[in-house]
Amino acid sequence: MIIELKELSITPCKGWLKLFRKGKLNVHLAFIEHGQQYTWLYKNSDYDLIAWQIENECFNWEEHSWLLAQHCPDKFDTELFNWKKYSWSVFRHCNRIFDPNKYNWEEDSWAVAKYYSSLLDPKLFNWKQDSWAVAEFCPHLLDPKLYNWEKYTRDVELFCPHLLPLKPKTL
Repeated sequence: MIIELKELSITPCKGWLKLFRKGKLNVHLAFIEHGQQYTWLYKNSDYDLIAWQIENECFNWEEHSWLLAQHCPDKFDTELFNWKKYSWSVFRHCNRIFDPNKYNWEEDSWAVAKYYSSLLDPKLFNWKQDSWAVAEFCPHLLDPKLYNWEKYTRDVELFCPHLLPLKPKTL
C-alpha cells in the first residue's frame, strides 16, 4: 500500500520521513522493515492499512489482532482473531464483538469488569487473579464467596469500603 506524505495530517518524525521517496512510501513494507506504527497512521491519515492487508491476505492476525477492534472492527473475524493474547482489546474498543466462549477469561477478566461489566459472568470470571477489577470498576457485582479477599482486601478498602463487612471472618 502506497501512502503519500501530502495526505498525512502530521509530518512523520525524521526517521520515517527519510523513508519517503518523491513523497511516497510503501507503508506495508516499511512497517515490516522498520516497525509497525498502525496507531500513528490511523490517527494521522485516512489510510486503512489493516483493511488493505486483510484484503491482500498479509495481515498478521497473531500479532496485531488487537488493532482490529480499535481501528476497523468491520473487518473483525472471530475465527482468525487472537483471543488468547488480545481479548482485552475487544472490550476496550468494540464490545459488540464479544464472544464469551472465545474470550480469554483466565488472563483478561479484568477488561470485562473495567469496560463492560454488564457482561461479566461470575462463573467464568477469574476471581483469583482479577478480583481487584470488580472492587474498582463494578463493586455491585462483588461476590463475597468468590472474591480473592486474601490478595485484594486492600482494593475493597480503597474503592468500596462499604462492602468490607462481606469479608469472611475466617480470613
